[in-house]
Amino acid sequence: MDKKDIIPSCLQSFQDDPQFRVLLKSAMPVKSHRAFNAVQREGMFLPNGMLSQAGHAFIKELNAALPVVEATLATYGGDMIAARASSWRSGVKSRKSAHAKANQPAPPGLLKRAGSLAKAIGSETKAIVQRQPNLTTQQVAARLAVCASCDQLRSNRTCARCGCFVDAKARFRSQDCPLRKWPAK
Repeated sequence: MDKKDIIPSCLQSFQDDPQFRVLLKSAMPVKSHRAFNAVQREGMFLPNGMLSQAGHAFIKELNAALPVVEATLATYGGDMIAARASSWRSGVKSRKSAHAKANQPAPPGLLKRAGSLAKAIGSETKAIVQRQPNLTTQQVAARLAVCASCDQLRSNRTCARCGCFVDAKARFRSQDCPLRKWPAK
């Protein structure tokens, strides 16, 4: 049994298997029963997908009684333990991903986006009147490459910071990245 799989496998088994819960609770020291009851009452996770305070306390108790947890898990066998640990880890990744998406700032509203577009058009018109040189294809490509690697780029090709469509904004010679990431002109 791989030591790094013990706690994740135990947590997955605890969630999925009521018989395992009873077996583990009976094997654990009595002082840890409060953590068991709190997890069963409050749940392992918060509504946003993060581990609850009761979940943290429960994991602390499991770590304190690791030999007992390991002996209880031994009834499943090594392959099942590894599979349950993998299942727990993938669930953690998906919960973290969902939490990160939920915590992203909301993109600017329609009014702010319209104002940004009007300002960009005005600035671009001024640049045309002043006969500023157009951006080269390489400059536009460099700007778009920066946007492609930015964490503010949304799936509809808009910037979460300013709300602009990056494919259009990158072509405007008068515009800059709101995060100052674009290369100098």
